[in-house]
Amino acid sequence: MKTYLKLIKKQQKELNSIKKKHAKDRTIMQKCHCTQVDKMISQYDKEKLTQDKLLEKAIKKHGENNCLELKKETESKVEKLSTDHKAKVKDITAQHTKEWSEMINSHSSIEQDMKDIHVVQQCEHLKKLLNCFVVPSPLRQSKEMRANQAKTSMENSKAISQDKTIKNKAERERRVRELNSSNTKKFLEERKRLAMKHQKEMETQEKSQNEQLEKLDKFNEQVSNR
Repeated sequence: MKTYLKLIKKQQKELNSIKKKHAKDRTIMQKCHCTQVDKMISQYDKEKLTQDKLLEKAIKKHGENNCLELKKETESKVEKLSTDHKAKVKDITAQHTKEWSEMINSHSSIEQDMKDIHVVQQCEHLKKLLNCFVVPSPLRQSKEMRANQAKTSMENSKAISQDKTIKNKAERERRVRELNSSNTKKFLEERKRLAMKHQKEMETQEKSQNEQLEKLDKFNEQVSNR
């Protein structure tokens, strides 16, 4: 499980890195667009101011009544400047919107591709973990059971040896043989039950693993077909 968490951490670092780069790209484009618009506005203001100054200079020199034609001509030029400026602003706004949308879509696509790759990597890693996982061996349970069986056998033998109702050696040996036979049968049944329990756990685990692997394969396929 540690290797899986390590993989997640590595993937998160990769995703954060690409998001940081994309944020930088957005900032650069925003500054570039603002600079272009500022230059356009500055150029418009400069040209308009030039026309206004020419008219103002003529009025001072010849008088307002003698500059009516020039005034109309200047107003016409300023109006044309304004119309052209609005058209340029509209065009550059459309261009900027297109560039911004294309960049955002590209960023989203790149990030989604990376996420899809990460999901596939996670699925493959989980499949490896599932294949490596096995039901713990019943060795410890078997050792404990054998120890208990040996203890029981010794206690029973001791009880027979201390049983004062047994009159002779032959009777005692017969009782010991019967006890050993009974214990052997009982102990074999216990070991058989333990083996069957372990076998059932193995089969259950194998079935569960196969189901999980099948789900991971289907999920992998869905991600790959996006």
